[in-house]
Amino acid sequence: MRIMFVGGDARMGYAAKKLAEKHEISYFGGEEPSAPDGCFDAIILPLPLSKDGSTVYSPDDQSPLTFDELSEKTKGYADEHTVVFAGGEAPAVTEMCARLGCKFVNYFANEALTLQNAALTAEAALCLLSQSTDGSLLGSRILVTGSGRIAVFLAERLRACGAAVTFAARNHAKRELFKLNGYSAIPLEELSRALPDFDFTANTVPAPIFGEEMFSKMRQTSVFEELATLPRQPWETFANRYSIKYIYAGGLPGKYSPRSAGEYIARAVIEEAERIDANE
Repeated sequence: MRIMFVGGDARMGYAAKKLAEKHEISYFGGEEPSAPDGCFDAIILPLPLSKDGSTVYSPDDQSPLTFDELSEKTKGYADEHTVVFAGGEAPAVTEMCARLGCKFVNYFANEALTLQNAALTAEAALCLLSQSTDGSLLGSRILVTGSGRIAVFLAERLRACGAAVTFAARNHAKRELFKLNGYSAIPLEELSRALPDFDFTANTVPAPIFGEEMFSKMRQTSVFEELATLPRQPWETFANRYSIKYIYAGGLPGKYSPRSAGEYIARAVIEEAERIDANE
């Protein structure tokens, strides 16, 4: 395949390096990329696709590429034979693909990649928690809010370090499953009452469930880790007000394990490309 990469952080560089072992790779930006017939077989957009909903994610880019600019600039690089792979979805990108007549694939919907990304996130989250205190995870009491992949992977790793883990989750069946697997579990409605019991809190719920009152209930000098990539404010201010150490832990695979994350992305793109070929 002839592949053009657009945007992204270090992990996309590693994805490109992995794919370059068997494919022809070009990069958008700087010198204009070119394909022998003017079009690429694949255009790969980053994971995440965007942080603000209007520009292609690229943390090192001082002038982020807007989706409108992307649509205009890719006219000469894509046709009905091109597949646009993206680490997420945005209406502007799917509309662009419809105008160009090319296929759109959200490679982050690949279940294997989703699990791998969650496992890398949990590994880095564990390291950040371990380094956040002069104590240890061994013998500590840790609250994990949420019941998704990251929450489960993190809890498994924390328990292996000797921590006592409690889940706070809305879903009754999930709470029962956690209890059957040897964890403690409480409904989210009991969160406020339970918070003083914990040395660490790791949030994986992508909703503002922690208001100022919640932080006021936490044990002073405890640690709060935000894994749902909610905005820092006002929660960091609340944490500081009550002497809670606040860790903003967004985009961990790209920061702490970009090579592995990038190779997993490359693998997912190949799997999705093979699936398209098999169905044609």
